[in-house]
Amino acid sequence: MRRKISLLIAGIFIITGCATKQTPPPIGKKVIPNEDEYIIKALLAEDSGEFNKSIAIYKYLYQKTKKPVYYEKIVEDLFRERKFDEVIKKAEEFNKEHFDKKIFEYEIFALLEKKEYEKAKNLLKEKFNKKDEFYYMMMSYILIKQNKLDEAVYYLKSLYALNHSKNVLLELSDVLIRLKKYNEALAYLRTHLDLYGCDFDVCKRLAVIYKQTYDYDNLANIYEKLGIYDEKYLVYAINIYMENGEYKKAINLIKKYGLNKEYLMMVYVQEKKFRKASAVAYELYEKTSNPKYLLKYCEYLYYDHPTKEEIKDIAKKLEYLIAFYPNAYLYNFLGYVLIDNDINVKKGLYFVQKAVELQPENIEYIDSLAWGYYKLGKCKEAWDIIRYIQTKDKEILKHKRLIEKCVRRGKREGEMVK
Repeated sequence: MRRKISLLIAGIFIITGCATKQTPPPIGKKVIPNEDEYIIKALLAEDSGEFNKSIAIYKYLYQKTKKPVYYEKIVEDLFRERKFDEVIKKAEEFNKEHFDKKIFEYEIFALLEKKEYEKAKNLLKEKFNKKDEFYYMMMSYILIKQNKLDEAVYYLKSLYALNHSKNVLLELSDVLIRLKKYNEALAYLRTHLDLYGCDFDVCKRLAVIYKQTYDYDNLANIYEKLGIYDEKYLVYAINIYMENGEYKKAINLIKKYGLNKEYLMMVYVQEKKFRKASAVAYELYEKTSNPKYLLKYCEYLYYDHPTKEEIKDIAKKLEYLIAFYPNAYLYNFLGYVLIDNDINVKKGLYFVQKAVELQPENIEYIDSLAWGYYKLGKCKEAWDIIRYIQTKDKEILKHKRLIEKCVRRGKREGEMVK
């Protein structure tokens, strides 16, 4: 309610204090008693959508004061009521003796709503010279409504040459994009960027064009510039660099802007530099005490062919994690490390069995269980566990072949004994 009252007060100042040169009374001077009260009633009627009431009040105020601002309000509310014929009639009547730009705008827009495009263009040519920004703006608007985009481009270029407005540039680039004139749109946008810096909307428009034309090098560059507005654009740039294999650029960007080191870890993983990724993961763990980083440290270090001592350290850290966060994945990970590296196969089997109990359909856990029995020399038990697994996983298939070979060798040896 307080906001509405503030808007009403602002409306009073605008109406009573802002008149055009043709206004007979001095600016801000009240001509009739209780003028403010009439204005408040009119604004309240507008606010509730009762335009017939507001129009009647503004007609009374104009009749008594002859202030053009009230006539403007009559035409405005008629337009809002979509009474376009009345808008045109009122505008023509007023502009015979005086020329009011705002009233004329409503006349043009009313003609456009009636799709009388040629009449609107002729009126513009009659009332304005070709150096007026309003002329170029309205002509381009009409031509866009008519879908005469090539002609609209001429007027938008002329308008942009007059004012170098960002909004005009964006409209121009949109039309050029619709015409698939990407290089021309890029030329205008890049020049504006060089002269005035990375305005958010201009850079965003450049990003759209670069994306549509698959120009990912320039897209990454523009995302870097947009990073001053939102960090997500820096992440977009990092993703492009990673997809292009430009890991050094991604790392430099992360360091330049001091981004979260998780992004650095992500780049090292993509680059398959797992030892470096594990170092960053451990640094993050020490900084945050978040167990997910300790787990990532174990995973990445294990991928990087660790030494025997490092493997023992990984097993120790996994046992620590299991003590607080027991789950099938950790049971299997620890069990497989102990089995595959011959650290403690029986202990490894214990953990793997717990993983299988929790997720009996998981083929990776079943493989670990079979691999444990194989390591203990129990090939038949291992084969009974793994023989029905169907997979394309290379490591599991390798284990399956070795276990099957072991079973066959055992059979041959048994036959020889017999």
